[in-house]
Amino acid sequence: MKRIALTVLVLSCLGFAAQAQTTIDRVRMTDNDLSCQQAYNEIGQMDGVLARSRQPVAAVGAQVDPNAAQNAAVAGAVAQAAIANAAARGGFGFGGFGGGFGGGGSVGGLFGSLVQQAAAQGAQQAATDQAAAAATTQQNAMLAQQAQGRKEHLTSLFLGKGCKMSEIVK
Repeated sequence: MKRIALTVLVLSCLGFAAQAQTTIDRVRMTDNDLSCQQAYNEIGQMDGVLARSRQPVAAVGAQVDPNAAQNAAVAGAVAQAAIANAAARGGFGFGGFGGGFGGGGSVGGLFGSLVQQAAAQGAQQAATDQAAAAATTQQNAMLAQQAQGRKEHLTSLFLGKGCKMSEIVK
């Protein structure tokens, strides 16, 4: 239950972060005051934003197998069956000695429930990681679109002013 609340909190924070993200204006009131060098420099900045937005989104957490929850559930069931089988044969003695834990069935149930709980937490973490990666990808796409629009405007401004590349200090 705590994991679900945490997931909801993370997703809502991502939503607020996306809204608080700085936008790139296509046209600014001060654009006509830009010199050729300033327009060229800002075009370079937009190229940088475009390059960063095209990079793949890094995974938020560790890479998670999409079948991890199912695999863990199967492993839990196998472990539970093995423990129950051992308990039915006389316990968990060492090398056949000793009477074992006593109540071995409850131990198997404990291990099975722990494995299933771990699998459920892994699945919830994977869902949270996927949602965060999707939000970041969407944010990058929005910034790329805005940067491309700004770059096109600055390029037309650069050419419209009669700027020449030979006059630009790189």
